[in-house]
Formats: sequence, C-alpha cells, structure tokens
Amino acid sequence: MPTLTLFSPTPPDLSAFGVRSLQANLKAAGHTVRLVLFPGSIGLLQEDGSFVYRYPDHIVDAALELAAGADLVGVSFFTNYFDRAAQLTKAVKDRLGLPVIWGGIHATIRPEEALDHADFVCRGEGETALDELLAALASGGATDAIPGVWTRRDGRIVDNGLRPLIADLDALPFFDFTGVDQFVHAPEADRIVPLSADVLAKALPRVPYRGGRLLRVYRTMTDRGCPHGCAYCNVPTVKALFAGGGTPYFRNRSVAHVMAELRQITARYPFIEGIQLFDDTFFSRKMDWLTAFAASYKKDIGLPLFCQASPTTLSADKLDLLIDAGLCYVEMGIQSGSPKIKKLFRRSESEDKVLAGARLLHERRGKLLTPDYHVIIDSPWETEEDLLDTVRLLARLPKPFGLAIASLVYFPETELYRLAKAEGRIHNEETEIYRRPFYIPPRRNYPSFLLYLLTFQHIPGWVYAALLSPKLTAFFSRHNPTRLYRLAYVAGEGMRLAAKGLAALAGGDIARITGYFKRLILHDPVVAGRKG
Repeated sequence: MPTLTLFSPTPPDLSAFGVRSLQANLKAAGHTVRLVLFPGSIGLLQEDGSFVYRYPDHIVDAALELAAGADLVGVSFFTNYFDRAAQLTKAVKDRLGLPVIWGGIHATIRPEEALDHADFVCRGEGETALDELLAALASGGATDAIPGVWTRRDGRIVDNGLRPLIADLDALPFFDFTGVDQFVHAPEADRIVPLSADVLAKALPRVPYRGGRLLRVYRTMTDRGCPHGCAYCNVPTVKALFAGGGTPYFRNRSVAHVMAELRQITARYPFIEGIQLFDDTFFSRKMDWLTAFAASYKKDIGLPLFCQASPTTLSADKLDLLIDAGLCYVEMGIQSGSPKIKKLFRRSESEDKVLAGARLLHERRGKLLTPDYHVIIDSPWETEEDLLDTVRLLARLPKPFGLAIASLVYFPETELYRLAKAEGRIHNEETEIYRRPFYIPPRRNYPSFLLYLLTFQHIPGWVYAALLSPKLTAFFSRHNPTRLYRLAYVAGEGMRLAAKGLAALAGGDIARITGYFKRLILHDPVVAGRKG
C-alpha cells in the first residue's frame, strides 16, 4: 500500500486545513498517510530579515524517524514558513533519500523555485494529484505525466499544468482531526508527540469571550477562495491561474456537509467551547444558504460562533439571523482610510460603507463581543497623510473596537508584488518577503503612533480629536520624536500585558499566565501588539 508522510510547518492553532484535507482524502482512497505538524509563530522575524527560523537537530531527527520507509514525503507551507520547509526538505533528501513534493499556495505560485528544493511540486489542489502520484511511485509507473504535478526530466522542468479544481467540495471528506497517524512538535515538551485529544485540547486557539473568559474554539472553513480581488492577497493570484477553467475558484460546501462536520467534531471532542469560521468573508453567502445554516446550527450545535466579514458583504438581516443562531463576534477588514491606498489595494468600499458596517456591529453590542478591524500599514506608497486618513476614519468608528494591524508583505506574484518589483523596491526576496514580520511596531512617525493609540479602547474620543488637530499633526510631523514613540510603545505594551495579567488573575485563569511565560521562555511568542 503506498505510504505518504506529510510535514507541515503551521501556525500554532494546528488548523492546517490543507494537509488535513489531503490526509482525509488519501486515507479514504486507501493510502497510508502520516501527518506531522510543526506549529510555530513568526513572532521573532525581524524587519531587516536577519532572523532565520530553524528546528533543533533532535526535532528533525524525530521527524525523519516518522518519515522513514515512506514512498513520498510532502511538505506544505505558507510563504513565511519557507526557511523551515527548506530545512525539513533538505534533511529528508540528504539523510533518507526519499522523494519530496511541495504543495500549498506558495508552491503553486512558485513551481520553478519549489523544484530547486523538491523533486515534485503540486500546482493546485492536491487531493487527486497526490493519489495518482503515490500510485505511480508504488507501481513503478511514470511520475512525469501527472496533471498538476511538475518535476524534472534530464535536468529540465516538466510543466504538467494546473490540476483542475475540485468542483464539488462535498465530495471530499471532512478535515482529518481523528488523531490517527497524526503527530505534532510540542515545543513545551521539546519533542514530537502523538496528536492525542489532550494535546489537541491544549493546542486549540482560545479566544476572548464574555466576562473575561477564553473559549477553546474549533476552526474550520466552509469554502475555498474569496469573492474579492485585493491586490495584497495571493488568493486572487491563484484565482487568475484558473480563470476560464470551467469551475469557479470561489466555491462553498453545502449546509448539510458543514453541519455534519460540526456535529462529528463536537461529539468527538466535548471540550470544544466555540466554533470559528475561518472563511475570508462568511457573509458573502446568499441568504438562503445562511438561513438554512442558522437554523441547523442553532438546533444542533448552539455554541458561540465567531466569523469574519467585509464591509461590502455585511448586512443587518444576515447579521441578525446569525446572532439568533449563536454568532457572538465579527472581525472586519478595513485596511485603509486613504482613497489612494484603497484604490491601490483594490478595496472598493466607500468610507460610508465602512462606517455603516461598524455601526451595524456597534448597534448590536451586548449581543456581539467587541469587534476587531483589520488595517494594513507600512506600504511604500503610503504617505503620512494617507496614514492620517486611516486614523481619521478609525477615530470616527464607534468605540469600543480592537485593531489588528499588519505591515504590508509583498506575497509572491500578487499585484502589489509585481508593482514593487517593477519599481525596483524588492532586492532580496528571502529577507524582504519570506522573513518579513507581519507587524512592525509604531516608531516611525506621528500617524503610526496615533494608530497605535487607537488599539487602546478606553482613551476618550476628545483625546483623539485633540491629537488629530492640524497644529499638533504639523508640529509632530516637523519634529518627529521617534524615541518618544518607542518609549510609548514599550510603556503601552507593558500596561496592556499587566491589564491582561490582572484580568486573568481576577478570573482565576492561571493557565493563561503560565502559557504566556512558557511561550516567552521558548522564544517563540505570538506576535505582540496587534490587538487591543
């Protein structure tokens, strides 16, 4: 029977939707599949690209023991985990001599680069492509003519095109959370351990809830793709590859399929306290789909529900329908308040639309938790005045709200990547893209400092109004006291941390405090300062 070992450097929440789908589908097809997850943040990445993540030698040794004897090793990863994927790949090839295939969005977009490291690369969705490749390896058949699987023949790249999209997502099994043939690098134990229910319970994300509680949530996705075409995102890049192929890139599962998954997972793991839908814009669904989902979710699940929205998809009727079913939290992408930057980002919503969406959420306070709004800064095309536009817009939003602030990353082959490349702004992709942090603390100028202040929920509105006065903005733009901004950031994060610690003590949540110190000792903290 063909065997596959999947290595996946992944964020700490262990969702790993791609490889879990691969494992589920390939097991159903009769293959033996072992999954090894390597959770880790990117919190130590430096602005100059000087920090390189590497796994300890004994962790690599343990991973190779789990891969020994496989017919194929797959490595799936996101762009910011490139160094870790390359390290694992080199170890497999040098010490085990096994063929390696790379997959995921990065590999799909950069197949030639992937083949500098791996023997194969899967372009597109891999469920059926890997099935065929494993069968060919096991039988000794040809491995260089499988649609969607690129390789080399006589030193030259064999371009086998794109694997056609899977039209019916309901035909796929649920993400594999069984724990069978699943292992995880547990940093706190400094070893690779079986992914038991106890280990999963500790690894599942804990998100803020009412009364200062943290709920352990299960994350899932009900679609593939996104209806938007944001210039900074790599989803439109992949969508463009499949244009004209007959199957739309943005697809969703049926209500019945989603609900069957949620019933199964909550029955298997009763410690799950909430459900977080990780779809980019869950509110983009049609009303009839949402109506059926809400009725079934309320009847069969009833746990607190968390999801994401965009200003153009959020509406009162959809919101109220989902709140009745259990929705308690919405996060929404805003990205910028500058007309120039919004046009550059291909964000079409008007300022009025953003404000209307924020008001919808604010009017339902008490039923909904404090929303978080996403913004992107540190674009080379963004002037101080552009960032001030963002601050002015956010200052108009009804409080309270949290902010998730991200620094722009040129993900490969996105529209903004191509523009930056054409303008000569990118010189070393490994340091400037693969190793670039998602968040750079506010220490450059007055607008970024004001944006940071907006992450604190209890500063009165009149303070922001005063700080945004023309005289103060002109004064600080001229003098730009960057040392003061750095000190304020350190002080602000210290107060934020102290407030969280006191809240945890008041609620008796000692695990939250000990968890923080464990991450600190392990030198791999979650990115700080992104949320208020």
